[in-house]
Amino acid sequence: MKQVWMGLIVFGLCTGILFAGGGKQDGVSSGPAVSSGAALQKEAPKLAARVAAGTLPPLERRLPAAQDVMVETMPGTGAYGDHFTFVFNGRSEHWFYGMITEEPLFRFTLEGTVEPNVAKGFSVNADSTEYTIYLRQGIKWSDGQPLTADDCIFFYEKMILPRTFGNAIYNCFYSTDPATRERTLCTMEKVNDHEFKVKFKNPSPNFLELVAIDVKWLYAPAHYYKQLLPEFIGEAAAAAKAKEMGFADVAALSRQTGYYHWNIIGRPQLRPWIITNDPDSELLIFERNPYYWKVDAEGRQLPYIDQLHFVRIADVNQKVLKTITGEVDVAPGLPYTSIAALKQNESQGGYKLQTWSNSNWSGPGELQFNQSSENPKFRALFQNREFRHAISISADRKEMATLVSDGWSNPSQASPGSGMMGYSKAWSEKWTEYNPGEAKRILERSCGLKMGADGYYTFADGSPLVFEIISHDNSSEAAKAAELLTEKYLKNIGIKATFVQRDRSYVEELTRANKINVALNPTVPLGTINISLRPDNVVPARNNFAVWYGAFGTWFATNGEGGETPSGDILKLIELYRQMSGATSKSQINQVGLQMLKLHEENIWGIGFLTPTPTLIAVKNDVRNFLEKGIWCDEFRNLGVSHPAIWYFGKDKK
Repeated sequence: MKQVWMGLIVFGLCTGILFAGGGKQDGVSSGPAVSSGAALQKEAPKLAARVAAGTLPPLERRLPAAQDVMVETMPGTGAYGDHFTFVFNGRSEHWFYGMITEEPLFRFTLEGTVEPNVAKGFSVNADSTEYTIYLRQGIKWSDGQPLTADDCIFFYEKMILPRTFGNAIYNCFYSTDPATRERTLCTMEKVNDHEFKVKFKNPSPNFLELVAIDVKWLYAPAHYYKQLLPEFIGEAAAAAKAKEMGFADVAALSRQTGYYHWNIIGRPQLRPWIITNDPDSELLIFERNPYYWKVDAEGRQLPYIDQLHFVRIADVNQKVLKTITGEVDVAPGLPYTSIAALKQNESQGGYKLQTWSNSNWSGPGELQFNQSSENPKFRALFQNREFRHAISISADRKEMATLVSDGWSNPSQASPGSGMMGYSKAWSEKWTEYNPGEAKRILERSCGLKMGADGYYTFADGSPLVFEIISHDNSSEAAKAAELLTEKYLKNIGIKATFVQRDRSYVEELTRANKINVALNPTVPLGTINISLRPDNVVPARNNFAVWYGAFGTWFATNGEGGETPSGDILKLIELYRQMSGATSKSQINQVGLQMLKLHEENIWGIGFLTPTPTLIAVKNDVRNFLEKGIWCDEFRNLGVSHPAIWYFGKDKK
């Protein structure tokens, strides 16, 4: 027997049928209804002008069916306006502006639950082996073509399964046999244009949560990709298309248009704003989507603001300067080393500083040593727990707290924060004493290193031991942490290390290729809101995703066909994750999750030196509907959890 669920999907309790919002039609709950007539004529002036000129269909033909239009909840209805201004570092920050404009099939709320978004709702059978996903009737891509169940199935069958954009198949599409731990892929089946089924061999009670994390947009414009992919137009034509679009080859075309698709001009979207020019431009502009499918409580089409402007900057100091001078409307990720100047100039700049908590396990200076390094000597050394012990106690964390974070962070090991699953005071204090003498004894006694004539350790065979620490982080905190580590703490214990800062996209590329040995403030730091929902930062569950586990993640994601075979406690961690994947209840999942976290506490695979600082955000005083207290984390899509489509200016922007 199925029950009717109104509201949010609660993990472990998603039996029955659920739709976002209220209202009923034919006994089935649906999204909030929007009245027809005058209410549907409410749209941005620029779009109304296009309708009047005959270059754009009327609003009622662009929105979904009245009963399926999504009415966004918000503190207050707003007013249409011109543009928001942000700053960014070019294409390397594609996830920053990508998350601002993202529209997942199902999305997380600030409470950690999941709700329908592009999807209108879902139903699930009693043992969580079959889900039916309901789409909004009449929802359209930004080019006016309808979104249908075919687009969702196309994405899975023609892009995910053949790994069109290079990623391993996401965990959400597998179910695990509780007895054998064998993983089996799901199948998808079309019911009608607005309904499709996802079928699993074994129970998958957290499928929707994993979709909201793993694959967000479980849909793709099939009509667009049928003009690009070799399967539909042939290899020669696809190669010619790649060259025409400026890509090196078909693989690059497939990855960029399939995975980083919000960067591609002309690629149909469901997002509130669509890219209009090159991401490496000095001024990147996103324009409102005339077919956007959400409205406010008064029936006015969102977003409120016509455009998003991203002004390119060279470094974080320019972000601080432009914030102080009032040139930026929303500026997240401001450095705490500049907080005095930022606070002093709040009135002059017309902004207010806000802080969001985050899910990271450590603050500035986190070090990750690649346990699957391609260099066999590095691999053996990095896998030695006592080596990580020595590196950890070589650092004076009290000094780091003062010099790196200006006192805003406290000494700590990389570990879950207070109130988070797995928190332990003992874990947060493990290997945090400052003892360089003991560190050197450990390196000689437990790691087999030999002191050379130059005062630096070598490997046991006398070959030099020098490693490069790489970071994408160009902040002053990262630079100071790197200086202290390479020029003082590591040097003092006889470890020679160098530091380089590189573009984020390049660091991500090296990570995927397993070419990084040591990373500082890595692109994927240790941390998670819930290890059962977002394990891939702390479990080798994805293809070369995090530096610390590297190719072990590829081994798991490819079912042993690729990557490197893990052993020891990392293999135990993976086995526990498989056990968790086969669990059929929330209590089982939590029990296994705590065992996984215990392995992290015992091994310290990533070394933290300081507690994480809250994310510092400057928001202009005239920006309305901005979430004052949020959680900055990948699961919630950083600024995305504030739903930027509902932001507006409280007065005319000067």
